[in-house]
Amino acid sequence: MKISRFLENKYFIFSLTRNEQFSYMKGVFNLHHDLIIVGGGASGLIAAITAKDFGIDVAIVESTDRIGKKILTTGNGRCNISNNCIKPPFINYHSSNSDFHFTALDKLSLEDTKNFFLSLGLPIVALPTGKLYPQSLQASSVVDILKMAIEDRNIPLYTNCKIKDIHSGKKFKLSTTNEEYKLFTANKVILACGGKTAPKTGSDGTGYNIAKSLGHSITSLVPGIVQLKLDYPHLKALSGVKFDGYVTLIINDEVVKKDFGEILFTDYGISGPPILQISALASQSTFNKKKTEVVVDLLPSYSKEDLEDFLECHFALLSHRPIINALVGVINKKIIPILLKECGITNLQMPCYELSWKEKMKLVNTLKSWKFICTGTNDFNQAQVTVGGVNTKDVDCDTLESKLVPNLYFCGEILDVHGDCGGFNLQWAWSSGYTVATSIAENK
Repeated sequence: MKISRFLENKYFIFSLTRNEQFSYMKGVFNLHHDLIIVGGGASGLIAAITAKDFGIDVAIVESTDRIGKKILTTGNGRCNISNNCIKPPFINYHSSNSDFHFTALDKLSLEDTKNFFLSLGLPIVALPTGKLYPQSLQASSVVDILKMAIEDRNIPLYTNCKIKDIHSGKKFKLSTTNEEYKLFTANKVILACGGKTAPKTGSDGTGYNIAKSLGHSITSLVPGIVQLKLDYPHLKALSGVKFDGYVTLIINDEVVKKDFGEILFTDYGISGPPILQISALASQSTFNKKKTEVVVDLLPSYSKEDLEDFLECHFALLSHRPIINALVGVINKKIIPILLKECGITNLQMPCYELSWKEKMKLVNTLKSWKFICTGTNDFNQAQVTVGGVNTKDVDCDTLESKLVPNLYFCGEILDVHGDCGGFNLQWAWSSGYTVATSIAENK
């Protein structure tokens, strides 16, 4: 339902009090709802649907021209709705506040989420990896279903309404940049306006400024689920090389995380699913100026000892072949000259029989643990999630209500909560949105 059409209804003005009619005619009419949700993304939409189902007078105020823009970008356009691995103790979720409990994930569990979407007409399917998607494998299906749910419930949606500031008191006053809807009032407010990732979708960090103006602190903000930048002179030569391998993140000489999957070298550094999984920790580490290293295993199917034996036999079989040719078929051809130089082998035409034991061991060690210095990440435009946000020390983990401002709630990415790559962050959006709505309904 378009609010402009609602306002144009000839019966609308007669439903107002005499003072409201006078104000409306003067062009200073304030739109009031019991609950206003700032942000029409994943968490805001499920909060609105849930609140309306509880009989709450709820409206959505969205800064862009339509809802669910960021949802369309998730899962490479397929929308990775959730993940079958989500279960207590929720080890795939993180906050800088170690005392914060992810209670919301219990209030709308994985099974609850599947049933919720099924009730809206969206069946969910699981891929062998455990990732959950809409059966259509189209992110647009998720947005369409949620939009229809909003329309079916006649939930007012105010688009192109960017909130400038919010003042708390007996009622919240929300001023906007929209000339038609300059001011809203509400008894309760949910900030569901996202983080800093994908700013073109409306998630531009505005919510943090609003939260700060209401007295909340914001933890350090860094990109997460993002590609890593490396300090290495031959990146352009390696660019485009793909392989399945292990990646290990080392911070201040301590191994902190390891993951497996397809790894991709780029002209700026390194990417691929396992890189994205370690990126949040790497991002925080480089932000805090810690020594950050990335180690890749090019041949994960071999143990170090097995690789020693293999190369010894391989080089013996091809003893007169130049070393640069002897490794063709063993690893990606583009890697070979860079790898040999990394091992101190400058004569690439050297026959295999001339290789010293030390050079062979250097090859083995580099193939199994090639170390790179990580200098940072790509920016928020390329990131999938914001690491950091509204400090959860000042938020009730059971209700997600502010401990500082009564009737102010938070859900989704705006909070200092992030999940691993693979549907975990969208599940947090669904669960946290549901939690705030049910919390408000219970206290009406």
